[in-house]
Amino acid sequence: MPLDSPFFFYLTTVGYFLAFMCYLLNAIAGKSVTAAETAGAHALEIALPRENHWGRWATRFLEGSLVLSTLGIVLRTIALSKISGWLMPLPITNTYETLAFFSWAIPLAYWGFERHYRMKALGIFSTGIAFVLITIASSPLVPQEVTPLVPALQSYWLVAHVLFTLAGEALFSVGFAAGAIVLWRAWQGASWPRLKRLDEISYRAVALGFPLFTVGGLVFGAIWAQKAWGRYWSWDPKETWMLISWLIYALYLHVRVRWDWKGQQAAWLIVAGYLATVFTWFGVNYVLSGLHSYN
Repeated sequence: MPLDSPFFFYLTTVGYFLAFMCYLLNAIAGKSVTAAETAGAHALEIALPRENHWGRWATRFLEGSLVLSTLGIVLRTIALSKISGWLMPLPITNTYETLAFFSWAIPLAYWGFERHYRMKALGIFSTGIAFVLITIASSPLVPQEVTPLVPALQSYWLVAHVLFTLAGEALFSVGFAAGAIVLWRAWQGASWPRLKRLDEISYRAVALGFPLFTVGGLVFGAIWAQKAWGRYWSWDPKETWMLISWLIYALYLHVRVRWDWKGQQAAWLIVAGYLATVFTWFGVNYVLSGLHSYN
């Protein structure tokens, strides 16, 4: 097999799977140790599992996978630029490329939070989502051939539009992971002090991702639409659903800051916003038809 982008993405698939398994084993082993140390306490009130050797291996596999994924993205960029005769800064013009790029961006965003908060519970979600995305991209279901870009895609406004939007959604993925754990542990009966740190992570992830999503999806997207189609807004299905996603996250930030919503109430809004963004990215392409259908 040649050392091209699919080769490195195949290796990345293996790396993310190993990282996912190690994060999972870290959680299982860590919870067992914590439970043993808090014998006599209520089982639902234990702290999040501490790091062990599985956690350290998980981080190593994650970092190695990010390096492999970066090499794959660089090689795909070079191949796309050569065949198109146009300098393409990033390979983000079709389903295969955006899947590969998103599977790199999510773990990278999570890695930053892991280094800051020293909490590995979110790694199960982040590497799991990345593994699913890169597996789909590497499967026969998605065409992997490098094809020349159509004129409408040869625009740096498109690159800025997709790059900033996916960066925002990568941070939303971290927020979704933290929010999902909040809901799960609250359903188990955990008290608010045990959920406070996760709630803070979900808020910070969304707060960081929202400006990127706004600039990339609404501002740069509108500019590119005007360049490509002659109008800033056309109520295309993908544009409409992006606006819906933006409004949900805007509502979350409003009620969080203005009314101090935290815990389960805020987490449900984060989950709803993330589901809307996933449908905007995947569902619209396959369920609805519009100007973005070729993406």
